[in-house]
Amino acid sequence: MKKHPIATIVNFCTNESRFLKFCLEESLQCSRQVIVVVCDHFFDGTPENRDLLERIYRAFPECLFVEYPFIPHRISKRIFKKIDPAHFWHSLSRLIGSKFLKADIESVLFLDADEIPESRRFIEWMECSDYTCHTVLKMANYWYFREPCYQADRWEDSIVFVQKRALESHLLLRREERDAIYDSLPGPKRRLVVGPDGCPMFHHYSWVRTKEEMLKKVRSWGHRQDRDWETLVSQEFLEPFKGVDFVHQYTCKKIDPVFQVSLEPPRFEDKGRPNVVKVSPESILSLVSETEGSFWSLLFRRYS
Repeated sequence: MKKHPIATIVNFCTNESRFLKFCLEESLQCSRQVIVVVCDHFFDGTPENRDLLERIYRAFPECLFVEYPFIPHRISKRIFKKIDPAHFWHSLSRLIGSKFLKADIESVLFLDADEIPESRRFIEWMECSDYTCHTVLKMANYWYFREPCYQADRWEDSIVFVQKRALESHLLLRREERDAIYDSLPGPKRRLVVGPDGCPMFHHYSWVRTKEEMLKKVRSWGHRQDRDWETLVSQEFLEPFKGVDFVHQYTCKKIDPVFQVSLEPPRFEDKGRPNVVKVSPESILSLVSETEGSFWSLLFRRYS
């Protein structure tokens, strides 16, 4: 298949490891470059699963893994006042990933590891699409709960596909995360973009997890302060799934799974020397400082 000059940047932690094989294999089919960004801690401060990370690195030598340190004690309180920590680290991951894009890349797809593209359909869409005429697109996706066979009756569009020329650091380091890229950039742009057949080309397995993984998710994700998630998760697993999720109250229908995501522990095959860059704390601090400076400079130019 022809590979368009696109890169995929994937936000990852090992709590999403069961989705990663599918996400990366599909992304490699349709992308010239795949960058996976991971922090050495979960965002609640607990250390990452180092053994599992090293196995994953060796399983995908075709991808560039960018690992960075969790240093909340060195981040300015001024930054955390502007971008609360629940969203800061997710946004920082995407900003870091963008700094490793190759020169020949023209468009960038921002995924989380639990968002899996159907590469064949996505390539077919790119072949007949005018996507290069749009500054940014939000791609429609199916949404799943509990198991990969339970698909919501509503589509979402969390995934952003953007022209690299339009990316600026201050758009990536924002509280609104990927929404800030779409909302801040000028048109032409579109939401809920589907394939030529009128259906989404992406599958978001956000809540396809064991009870333990769901609890880990809600303790460290960007919306952890919104509701009493831990109680909701505990109540959910007291009985079999009833067909309506507790997150959005979507009704879910049972389908034949598109990807064979298993709730068993994932296995990763050693395929060679890993391709890993480890970013220093000093580089992180410099990047954050430069981004903050570019934001205030832009604001000054806009209103002066």
